[in-house]
Amino acid sequence: MDLITNISYIIGALILIILSADRFIDSAAQLAKILNIPSIIIGTLIIGFGNALPEIAISITSALNESTTLAIGNAYGSNIVNTTLVLGIICILAPIKIKDDLINQLYWMWGAVCGATFLIFDNKEPNELTRLGASILLIVCIIYVYKSIRDSLKQQGQQPAHHEEINKSQLLGHILITLVGLTVLSLGSKLFIYGATNLAHLLNISEYIIGLTIAALGTSMPELFSSLIALYKKEHDLAIGNLIGSNIFNMLGLIGIAGVIHPTIVDNSQFVYDGLIIFAVVTFIIFRVQYCFKLSRLSGVILLLAYALDTSLLLLL
Repeated sequence: MDLITNISYIIGALILIILSADRFIDSAAQLAKILNIPSIIIGTLIIGFGNALPEIAISITSALNESTTLAIGNAYGSNIVNTTLVLGIICILAPIKIKDDLINQLYWMWGAVCGATFLIFDNKEPNELTRLGASILLIVCIIYVYKSIRDSLKQQGQQPAHHEEINKSQLLGHILITLVGLTVLSLGSKLFIYGATNLAHLLNISEYIIGLTIAALGTSMPELFSSLIALYKKEHDLAIGNLIGSNIFNMLGLIGIAGVIHPTIVDNSQFVYDGLIIFAVVTFIIFRVQYCFKLSRLSGVILLLAYALDTSLLLLL
C-alpha cells in the first residue's frame, strides 16, 4: 500500500481511539456514580485506566501481531508525552498544589517505571521482555488496583452514601455505551497497528520509533483533554491524578500484557535512552513535589523544554 493510504489508516484509527475512549470514560464515570462508587476511585482508577485503554488496546493488538516492540515503545513514549507535554501544559495554565495522597501515587509511578525498566534491562545482551518479567508487572498492577480501591474506600468510609435514582433503561444505556466504546476502541487499535506497521516498513523506520512517536502522541490525547477539563473545573488533584494513573497502567498493565502474550527482544540503545529520559523526568517531578508541594509554571516550562529536546533528538538521531 502507498504512503497516503497508510497515513489515512493511522489518522482514522486515532480518531476512533480518541472518540471511543472519551465515550467510555463518560459512561464508566456515570456507572460509578449510579452504583455509588466513591468519587476518588473515578479519578485514580476509572478515568486513569480509561485513558490508558487506547495504549492497552494497541498493546494487545500489537502483541497478537508479534509486534511487542511497538507496544513497549508506545508505553514509554506515552509516559514521556504525559509527563512532559501534557503535564507541562497543565502546569503553565494553572500551577498545581499536591496533596499527600497524590505524592504516594507519584512514588507508585516512579516505582512502576523503575520496575519495568529493570525487568527488561538486566545487563544482558540483548535486552528481553520475558513472560516471567511481564507476569510480575501484571501482578504488581493488580496489587496497585487493590490497594488503591482499599485506601479509597477507607477514606470514604466515614462519608454518607449518596444514591442517585435512575431507571433501568438509563442504566442499560450507560452499559451499552461502555461496551460499544470498548468495541470501537479495539477496532480502532487494530486499524492503527495495521497502518503504523506498514508505514514503518515503507519508511524503513523501526516499529519501536513509530510506537514512541505517532502512537504515543495520538493515544495521549485523552489524557490531555481529561486533564484540561478537570483543570477548567478547578479539580487539580484529578488533573494530575489522571496522568499518574494512566502512566502506572502503561508501565505495569500495557507492558505486562504485551510481554505475556508475546515475549520480545528490545533494541538496547533506544530502550536505554528512553528509560533514562522517563526516569529523569519522573524523578524531577517527585523532587519538585516533595520539597515545594506544587508544580509551578516554571516546572511546566522545564517539562515542555524536555519534551521538545527529547523529540528533537529522537528525530535527529
